[in-house]
Amino acid sequence: MSTPTPLSALYQTVVQEELGLVASFDEQGDVVFKHPDMGIMYFSLSDSDPEFLRLVYPSFVQADELELTREQFLEVINVVNNRCKAIKLTLPQEEAGRPARVSASVESFVAGPDTLPNLALLRAIVARCVSAVRHGAHELVKQSMELKQGN
Repeated sequence: MSTPTPLSALYQTVVQEELGLVASFDEQGDVVFKHPDMGIMYFSLSDSDPEFLRLVYPSFVQADELELTREQFLEVINVVNNRCKAIKLTLPQEEAGRPARVSASVESFVAGPDTLPNLALLRAIVARCVSAVRHGAHELVKQSMELKQGN
């Protein structure tokens, strides 16, 4: 994306000024940044739905890396989704020869319909959104270890 939209520029400003991280735009207009503890994250943005916030930590772990079956992994994902505030862990269907990896996200409406979010609001919540994703990812690993120890 060569020219940022007002929406993507808003999120870039918030990431850079509130989190102190370099943020760039991808081809879809999403705002991408590298968190020092977790790696690549991005705000998935749509100019046709500017009031919707989605922070994504994509494809960060797969079941076999945690020595779990897919069924056990789905059980742990469900536990984390039910216990942790704001987090949404998702596991896509596996493709032939390629295990699925779980992604974490925080999703919310942060403005009225067809309205850009308020800069002050985004500044106030961005660190907590990142914290919720980090907590959800940590809980996924923790619950996986507890499940393995219990079996």
